[in-house]
Amino acid sequence: MTVSFVARTWRPMDLWSRQLAMEFSALMIRPFLAAGLLAAACSSPSATDPAQPETGFSASPYTVQFHDSTRALAALETLSSDEFGGRLTGEPGNARARAWIIDQLDARGVTPLLPGGYEAPFDTASFSEMKGGVSGTNLLAVINDQPGAPVIVMSAHYDHVGMGENGIYNGADDNASGVAALLEAISWFQQNAPETTLVFAFFDAEEMGISGSAAFVHDLPEQIEDRLAFNLNLDMVSRADKGEIFAVGTYHYPELVPVIDAVAAETPLTLSKGHDSPEWGNQDWSTLSDHAPFLRAGIPIIYLGVEDHADYHKVTDTFDRVDPDTFARAVDTVLMVAEAIDEHVASETE
Repeated sequence: MTVSFVARTWRPMDLWSRQLAMEFSALMIRPFLAAGLLAAACSSPSATDPAQPETGFSASPYTVQFHDSTRALAALETLSSDEFGGRLTGEPGNARARAWIIDQLDARGVTPLLPGGYEAPFDTASFSEMKGGVSGTNLLAVINDQPGAPVIVMSAHYDHVGMGENGIYNGADDNASGVAALLEAISWFQQNAPETTLVFAFFDAEEMGISGSAAFVHDLPEQIEDRLAFNLNLDMVSRADKGEIFAVGTYHYPELVPVIDAVAAETPLTLSKGHDSPEWGNQDWSTLSDHAPFLRAGIPIIYLGVEDHADYHKVTDTFDRVDPDTFARAVDTVLMVAEAIDEHVASETE
């Protein structure tokens, strides 16, 4: 589905005072409300298809605003297919997935971050406590790489857990969904130039001790190491079965509360805060995905993801469990949050 893009408009809010949370340094940004409609539509799943789960919330079919929902859904379906064998780091299926993502980047004409191309290899043994390392490869692209501009890293891991005696772990929600959303973010920001430098990181080996993002943060590319300002991480964004997606990170960076609250007033999914403080116990997600190395390094983060579901890390995490309408809402929500963060990180350097 092709969408037409229109100019963005902004409604500013006064900046809130910065308060330091925990031991981490923070970045202050002011909130954004996106406006402007884009003509497109996304059809809801057939009620007669037994493979499609009920979404658990009642809503009219969604009119897509900011992305090509047909293309996004096709990307999710492709990356979670048997062809990629569960995308386990170090296995042929993972290499095929990486090649497919590179094809998608080439098709969009986006610029590699590194002089040698998109690929940034690393050894998992150096960045996790798992015994016996394997070679992993991050993929890094950039839009608007302007000297002195603050850098936001948008990230999603493309690996999963491979195959087992029960079959292929296709990882549709975890995390083909995040990769598909990240590809749509590239397309959006190519048409709507960001105010910051945006790095798009497709991390490998998240399922092996969060090794890919740890390698990236440990050895930042020289051209961005003094400009890194934010990480927006996407992991499991398609299965918002109750119509809710979480923005994790405001406990650590409370100055982001007004940013998330302002965007939440406009998003097609309920954008909730939480899963980021000790009171959540083992449901505190602060260190459970690729945003963790950034957080530990004192880089402000927001992680967008849904709550665990019955198919998490099972062979049943498949494309047919994804509701297309809900996923379309999720991708638009991601893009609205990304726009807000871009605008307000940029405002800090004015």
